[in-house]
Amino acid sequence: MMIAACKRFCLFVCNVQEMMYIWNGYTVIGKQKDLTEGMLKTLDDAQATLESLPRTEYSIDDHCLLSLLKGLCLKHLGHQEEAEHYFTLVLCNEAQIKYDHYLVPNALLEHGLLCLEQGRKDEAIKLLEAAKNNYKNYSMESRTHFRIQAALQKAKGTVENGVHVPSSP
Repeated sequence: MMIAACKRFCLFVCNVQEMMYIWNGYTVIGKQKDLTEGMLKTLDDAQATLESLPRTEYSIDDHCLLSLLKGLCLKHLGHQEEAEHYFTLVLCNEAQIKYDHYLVPNALLEHGLLCLEQGRKDEAIKLLEAAKNNYKNYSMESRTHFRIQAALQKAKGTVENGVHVPSSP
């Protein structure tokens, strides 16, 4: 009975946080430190719960989702190295993901955006190109590609007189 309740809690938290990510909620909430810290605490609690449950074939998917979301919270809180660590964890577990194949290209996207914010354009472009070219037929692919394309345009372009000018091919 207790295991079932813990599992339901963990799934609920994961589903709610996942929907927030899909609808760009992290971008909005990330501007409020107290809300972002609260979300991170909730994710930490969900991770502890998940680790206390028996493993299933989808446990890695759940851990990777939590890693992606924790990375986003940490990015918004200014903890870039920790955020990179969590984005990299998703990539390291790629071969074990059973269902949520969108996690890896989105982790690459978020890692690329973080690098771009830090002025590491070459690394950002490499990550974004990998996300764009190496992953196909996953859920929310068009949404992810739209964000990747916008980030690549930003990374490859320059700003002149406050106007974004794309670089030549």
